[in-house]
Amino acid sequence: GETHTSMADHQLQLRIIEALHRLQPDLAIGLEMFPTSSQKALDAYSGGDKRMDERRFLKDSRYFQVWNQDYRYYRDIFTFARSKGIPLVGLNLDKEVTSTVFKTGSTETLAEAAKKELPVDRDLSLPGYAERLAVIHGMHETAGHGNGSLGGFIQAQALWDEAMAAHIAEYLTRHPGRRMVVLAGTQHTRKDTGIPPRLARRLPLQQATVAALAADEAAADLTTTVDFVFAIEPVTLPDQAKIGVVLESQPLDGRPALKVDDFTATSKADEAGLRKEDIVRAIDGHPVAEMDDVRIALLDARAGDRIRVDVDRPGRDGAMQRLQLTIELVAPADHPQ
Repeated sequence: GETHTSMADHQLQLRIIEALHRLQPDLAIGLEMFPTSSQKALDAYSGGDKRMDERRFLKDSRYFQVWNQDYRYYRDIFTFARSKGIPLVGLNLDKEVTSTVFKTGSTETLAEAAKKELPVDRDLSLPGYAERLAVIHGMHETAGHGNGSLGGFIQAQALWDEAMAAHIAEYLTRHPGRRMVVLAGTQHTRKDTGIPPRLARRLPLQQATVAALAADEAAADLTTTVDFVFAIEPVTLPDQAKIGVVLESQPLDGRPALKVDDFTATSKADEAGLRKEDIVRAIDGHPVAEMDDVRIALLDARAGDRIRVDVDRPGRDGAMQRLQLTIELVAPADHPQ
């Protein structure tokens, strides 16, 4: 179980994976972060395909579409898996499926192909499940997140848990004797109402649930929700730097392109010569055409770093002029890049 934005949680996950791999090398890692539709890219990356470097992996797996958390939280885990040949297994449904069910409260509006991917057996009656989700739904409403009913929220969450349980069972049935470490949010890994009882309904096997507890956090009664608890100290993940521009995605000559639409208050890009309407073509020699390309290019960036940006600028005659600018990166602001 994890708090998605806790680097300490992910470091604990890595240590447990390393230890379990030493005990039993025949190991797989199941991931809430990826839907089954990303499996081809996961197989290529964890299998050591030399054509699948990290940049290609992030693009082909659609990481920035399927998961909205900073990739650096998971990077060391994925790198370790690749170095040891540990299979990475996507467990989730496509986001569009659970989002649709949340909004409509039903699976009837889903495409027929999506319906066929749904777990047939869904249990909404686990003691305390609906009550717990009602509290979470209320918190989301208070914070202004989501626009679905409580019934739709419960249906979507049940689909989420049941689908992950079904995909774990399917994988382990195909690979008898293999152990799987599942990484998912702490609400999904609860042994009373999350994935574990739904997996047990499908496949008889031994399970253990692990959670992290901040060292200064008071421990509640965890006996019904978790088997092992680790006390952890917080770890700060450095902020990623930004160019300080607002980029607009638009087609150009039939292909995707990124146009500079505005600058943030702290941006130094305009001082470096970047202008509105410029088309960003490359960052440090890496072509960019979509927002994913920019996120990947800035993955290890820090405020104060200087990057080379290639842009096309429309001239008075309509022809594009290629320019190369050196831009100093800034700390994160309200805008994405």
